[in-house]
Amino acid sequence: MRLVVPVSAVLAGLALGGCDLLREPAAPDAGDDGDGGYREPVDDLVPPLGTDATLDVATWNIENLPKSDDTVALVADLITSLRLDVVVVQEVGSVAAWDELVARLPHHAGLLSPHRYTATSYQKIGVLYREDVVTVPAGDGEMLFTTSSYAWPRPAWRVGIEVDGVTIDLIGVHLKAGTADDDRARRRAAVRELDTFLRAQVDGGGEAEVIVLGDYNETLQAEAGGPDAIDDVLAPLLEAPERYRFRTADVADEATFIPSGRVIDHVLTTDGLAARLGEQAAVIPRLDAQVPSYESRISDHLPVVLPVMRSVPQ
Repeated sequence: MRLVVPVSAVLAGLALGGCDLLREPAAPDAGDDGDGGYREPVDDLVPPLGTDATLDVATWNIENLPKSDDTVALVADLITSLRLDVVVVQEVGSVAAWDELVARLPHHAGLLSPHRYTATSYQKIGVLYREDVVTVPAGDGEMLFTTSSYAWPRPAWRVGIEVDGVTIDLIGVHLKAGTADDDRARRRAAVRELDTFLRAQVDGGGEAEVIVLGDYNETLQAEAGGPDAIDDVLAPLLEAPERYRFRTADVADEATFIPSGRVIDHVLTTDGLAARLGEQAAVIPRLDAQVPSYESRISDHLPVVLPVMRSVPQ
């Protein structure tokens, strides 16, 4: 039987490093391989979170990738150092930068949503996956809610993966940003459509093991009404514990969106994954405290990581 690494142990490991960078980031192309390719990503830039016993899945809004000249190289170093098996990325602002990121990760492959706002503008969702751990049986991804642009200015991006003979649907989301009433109304509409979609899939005999992860642009708690008041935008997902669980609920007092100090990036799992996850909460690595000038060089969001047990205890 394999066990999920307890969150407390992971956080304790991070605490050992304090707020100091454990390793100075290498120059973007230091150690060129001699054939004009990229250097190997470093694997000790920050403490690892991933383990061999878990499928380590992350969501990461890498703000308008790339934000600086060394963003792509740093992201490759961080994914490698954190030992992430799957990363669902939001805000890919350059296909060329995405292609470079995949090229810098020798053990990962990538699938990028074809969505565009216009012929020349886009903020795409992508999925990186470690090829020696994960396979993609369909060989491609699928955009969801493409006819619902009011609720979904960026269609959700679904990729079915297989790990140790078990299939899991990953659904990457990037809901409408903004604090205006209409922005919240659009997110509310998206959540209701997502709930309807998931209920139909699971109840109809489709894939029951689903992870919906990304930038929800919402906290789990309502702005008013006390600390236990749930956000009405996310109510369909929060009020159905027999179906869904936000793995970010236990870290809701931390932050994923650095400017606001709030958690708006979430990992939601369906009940089909309950046996593999138990009480496992998501982990938010404090890269902003470990990587110099993180926010100006990489993103105003932090990643959120969920370790998923690769075998179910009997």
